[in-house]
Amino acid sequence: MRRFPLLISMLACAAPLLAQTDQYIISRQGSVSITPVYQRWTGKNSGLGFSEFSTILAAYVPLGRNASLNLSGGGAGTGGNAAQLSGLTDLQIGGNYYVESINTVFSIGINAPTGKKELTSDQFVTSILFSEPLFNMQVPVWGQGVNVNPGVAWVFPVKDNIVLGVAAAYQYRGKYKPIENSGFYAPGGEVSASLGADFKINEITSLSADFMFTSYGTDKYNDAQVFASGNSYWFNAQYKRYFRENELDVFAGYRSTSKGKVAGVGGLVSEAERLEPGRFEAYGQFKQIVNPRFVMNYLAELRIYESTPEAYSGSKVAGVGLGPTFTLPSGLYFPVVLKVDFGNLRAGGSIFGFDGRVGIGYSF
Repeated sequence: MRRFPLLISMLACAAPLLAQTDQYIISRQGSVSITPVYQRWTGKNSGLGFSEFSTILAAYVPLGRNASLNLSGGGAGTGGNAAQLSGLTDLQIGGNYYVESINTVFSIGINAPTGKKELTSDQFVTSILFSEPLFNMQVPVWGQGVNVNPGVAWVFPVKDNIVLGVAAAYQYRGKYKPIENSGFYAPGGEVSASLGADFKINEITSLSADFMFTSYGTDKYNDAQVFASGNSYWFNAQYKRYFRENELDVFAGYRSTSKGKVAGVGGLVSEAERLEPGRFEAYGQFKQIVNPRFVMNYLAELRIYESTPEAYSGSKVAGVGLGPTFTLPSGLYFPVVLKVDFGNLRAGGSIFGFDGRVGIGYSF
């Protein structure tokens, strides 16, 4: 359910790498999966009532000892009281290469603009609603321009039980037409840097922490500067403990953004109030190995948003779920997730979310 940043994921791999020769920063376990997902949000006294059915096809292919390739893409369609929007998503292509002699991973990510763009005005309003972080939709955005995201991460051991890491990345974001018959919108580029550490407390317990700073370029519409997001600061930590073959993972993070700039008379001016809310997120998962062919995951999450003038700020959401996975000797596996969310909006009224997915995958 939750995608962790590259650096903290590497650190989680690097700690066992120091002590076990069968662990690798670039996984040698390939997989391909297709995951249909149904998500719905409703609200009491809030007017919310919308849904999305999406399907994502993903593949991870190890390329020898130190390289890998991953691909993902799919499509989605909406329902409920928002304007209907359906179509393909952009194709995501990624690659990693690990240079063992310097403990460094070089990565590249490419967003190929295969998704639906040039929306009608009503569809564009729907896309804004579905991209709201509060709702955590599997497909929050259908189509953008060409994006290219090169990065590098360096992991190095300090002691037998301590691993440190440094990462940096740049994202180029190409222009595209978000609304039919409109001009071109060109999102600003992004530069990010991360510092992380992994502490192996004992043979069954570890703690990882990661701090990420991101600076954003200026968005343009037909070459005119229209918006510049403030810098973002993201701190997160992950606690992992084994109970024999079972595993507990707890992830928590806080993200804050400084004031941005908006178009004004004579150019960009600072926001009167910071619009993007800071947010706290916590996710927990307990993986129970019932038998070699059946695993049960118990899921919990909490998200709290700071109050700002932004529409869905000040909200609080908590969720619980189950995630059984069935595996066959052939390498086929069937992941299932059933999750419900409960929350409150700052303006009043409660919200309820449902997330259901039944996938099929193959490991090789």
